[in-house]
Amino acid sequence: MNKTEAGGFRTLGLFGKKPVIGLTMFVIGSLIFIILAYNLVYSGPLIKWDLPIAKSLHALALKSPAFVTDIMIAGYYIGGTWGIIIIGLILGLYSLYKRFWRELVMVVVGFGGSGILFLILSNIFNRPRPSSLFDKLIWSGNLTIPGFPSGHTLCVTVLIGFLVYLLLPKIKSYLGKALLVLIALLVAVYIGFARLYIGDHYLTDIIAGYAVGIAWFGLSFTYIEWLFKKYHLIKEKNK
Repeated sequence: MNKTEAGGFRTLGLFGKKPVIGLTMFVIGSLIFIILAYNLVYSGPLIKWDLPIAKSLHALALKSPAFVTDIMIAGYYIGGTWGIIIIGLILGLYSLYKRFWRELVMVVVGFGGSGILFLILSNIFNRPRPSSLFDKLIWSGNLTIPGFPSGHTLCVTVLIGFLVYLLLPKIKSYLGKALLVLIALLVAVYIGFARLYIGDHYLTDIIAGYAVGIAWFGLSFTYIEWLFKKYHLIKEKNK
């Protein structure tokens, strides 16, 4: 990597250099999703916990103070479509302005692909959300579209993963790196739990969302970096 590549809000091309990392993420994420999907279709043992957990959280939410519910509802907006779009636009416009084509493609394919994956998979499995079972809802914004896998956790996994991937190499201290990873994990867990708490998802919806997000992150970014690496090698060879 040359000096011009090192500057700015860029990736270091780790997936392109070591594709086994991204491919491992794809395999692990895909296997987890396949296991959950199989249990959903065939009413396997992993699904039997979904309804009791959903009912327990719903009962807890009804008794909780208003400020707690508000914090959980905020998770819908923080990890929602508009939040992802706004951050994606900022990253995309920055990459376009700087002519960071690799990062621009990663934003477009990574973020756009995660949304398309949710729409395809959720409509294939067509799983009703737990809120449809409750007489009294936690809030008026409960969604009615299919909920497996969770679109919030899928897209947030890709978004947070990409931000960590960009920022981690820029931080010099091990403490700073650890704090960044910890904050990223806490945000991801918060959004996932918030979706459970307000009754928009079952637990397996959330885990499936994380799994698909990890798989898509590993596959798409590895392939993009590999293509750009191959392109630059060909370009250097033809000089």
